Amino acid sequence: MDRMIYTALSGAKQILDQQAAVSNNLANASTTAFKAQVNMYRAVPVVGQEAQTRAFTLASTPGADMKAGPLSYTGRNLDVALQGNGWLAVQMPDGSEAYTRAGSLQVSPDGQLQTSLGLPVMGDGGPIGIPPGSTVSIGTDGTVTARGPGEAANGLAQVGKLRVVT
Repeated sequence: MDRMIYTALSGAKQILDQQAAVSNNLANASTTAFKAQVNMYRAVPVVGQEAQTRAFTLASTPGADMKAGPLSYTGRNLDVALQGNGWLAVQMPDGSEAYTRAGSLQVSPDGQLQTSLGLPVMGDGGPIGIPPGSTVSIGTDGTVTARGPGEAANGLAQVGKLRVVT
């Protein structure tokens, strides 16, 4: 069997990988904070007795398209969008820090500001805590304020600031 069949096989495999990436990107096009997968390929000349015109395809390091997607207005006070290269710091179950661009936030029953996946959102001093029964708002600079039940509009208290890392 001609060993050059592996040249064709390498090209076919990369096409299948690219098709899988495109399918994944299309399936997640409406997923909040999804970053499209970008595959990179390069041609590598075949070294040997065969003609120098033959090359096989080799995958380079895959990456992600980090451009910001379109903003969608949700009407929720706890939904935030990060513009630019920032990432929202969250705390993983093991206590380590992780980063997300998904800004659909909520207040847990025990009063912690968290992501829709239940991960605590980090502020400058650790996870952001919300007083029970408070109305929460988040400013354009990431300042988290809370107003207790029955308090006047000027009774806002700063409870933290979203920790955004670049």
